[in-house]
Amino acid sequence: MDSWKRVVIAALALFGNPVATAENNNPFQAALMITSVAPFILVSGATALTSAIPDLFKSSKSDALAFIGSEGEIRGAQFEQASRFYRSSYSAPLMSDMQLAQAIATLNSDLGDVGR
Repeated sequence: MDSWKRVVIAALALFGNPVATAENNNPFQAALMITSVAPFILVSGATALTSAIPDLFKSSKSDALAFIGSEGEIRGAQFEQASRFYRSSYSAPLMSDMQLAQAIATLNSDLGDVGR
């Protein structure tokens, strides 16, 4: 084995272990890690969960628009499925069907259905 390979392996063995295990003996560094990383994880996790719109609601946009336009007379299959999903998944206070249809209609979906 070349001598430079031995030096690299020795350096990795000496310096890589504390870095890989995130060994933190300094209490200030540990407190700083907790006060900066924990809020970031909580906020980003909550944002990811609330901004992820179920595909069921995205696909029922045209049925929701028909429901609004007909003042509740036309209930498409996709809107009905989204309404049942909403009622079974979320707790009270629940929106009315018209409010749910308006919320679905205002969704900004990236499906390219602007011209529909």
